[in-house]
Amino acid sequence: MTAYRVAKESYGPLRPQERGLLSEDRSGWYRFDTPGRTVYAAEDQETAFLEALSWARMTTQHAEYLKKTAAFFGEPVEKIREDVEDEWHANGHMIPGWIPANWRDGRLVYSMRFESGSWVDIAHGDSIAALNEALGNFLYEVDVPETLTLAEVTGGRREVTTLLASWIRDQIPDDGSYPMGIRFPSKHGAVGQGHGYCRALWLRRADVGLDDDPVSADAGTEIRQDDTAYDFALKRHGINSR
Repeated sequence: MTAYRVAKESYGPLRPQERGLLSEDRSGWYRFDTPGRTVYAAEDQETAFLEALSWARMTTQHAEYLKKTAAFFGEPVEKIREDVEDEWHANGHMIPGWIPANWRDGRLVYSMRFESGSWVDIAHGDSIAALNEALGNFLYEVDVPETLTLAEVTGGRREVTTLLASWIRDQIPDDGSYPMGIRFPSKHGAVGQGHGYCRALWLRRADVGLDDDPVSADAGTEIRQDDTAYDFALKRHGINSR
């Protein structure tokens, strides 16, 4: 199957950060990282850009700050936002709701091809039931007092999602092979007709020093300013770019 990944050209599509076996703080890990290397891709380009640009969204907290400031000074929110943005630009800071014009420079969208193999759809009811049965005591230790639900599976608590991923990685499906990785819904929802799913592939072979993991990638495509998938993600997130 084909999937898409937005990444810096200097890193390439298949060189994710390696996670340490003894790492206790997993707050900086991605959702289904396990010790070793995990590479992420989306099943459609719109979702790939939604994932890659989510960091730049205007947060509720920042929007509320602008409203309160505007009310205090008796000015329109748009005027306060413009003043704040000008100040942040002058000081070289990143602004919520904005990305620099050169964000696309040095980044490419890669088309990736996964070989055939087993994937675990972690949002499927059977998967959630199996995780509840196998990890009940461990889930309680990471403050999941009730049964595991889709909320935890797709949530942002890395101590939970990486625990699930580590257990799934060690399982052997009916075909007798280890799973390639996890298929999961994007936190931004579906795009178009049923898209919006992502893949987390564990680079098992790279973890032992080999280079024949069941995935390949093209040389990457330049991200144009008029790219429809890129523009879609900017609008969906409410992001502006100068």
